[in-house]
Amino acid sequence: MADCDLCGVSIPTVCPVRVFSPRFELSYPEGVWKGLCGGCLAAAKKAYDESSEKVAAGTFGKCDLCGTKTQLQDVGVNVPSFSKRSIVKTRKICLKCLEETSESFEKKDELCGEHH
Repeated sequence: MADCDLCGVSIPTVCPVRVFSPRFELSYPEGVWKGLCGGCLAAAKKAYDESSEKVAAGTFGKCDLCGTKTQLQDVGVNVPSFSKRSIVKTRKICLKCLEETSESFEKKDELCGEHH
């Protein structure tokens, strides 16, 4: 079982997304891998498409995937809850990570194994 790095859902397989974390820049110059569930990957792809259409910069802060302090875009993620089925929470993700999630979304069938 693996946990999604954005919403925390535990599922058998997650989709790998390569992010470039400044914290591990010297140790892992090729990037580190984060795992996202299908819903979070689709939400990130939607946010990437919306951000590429708009010229708006977004807000400044720390990215929830890589930890870089830069301009961020809002991504609506369904987080499971015990009192309610799920709650939509906003995660902040930088444009570099959104580009990588878009590439992973395009290769989703190859990268993400289906659990039957």
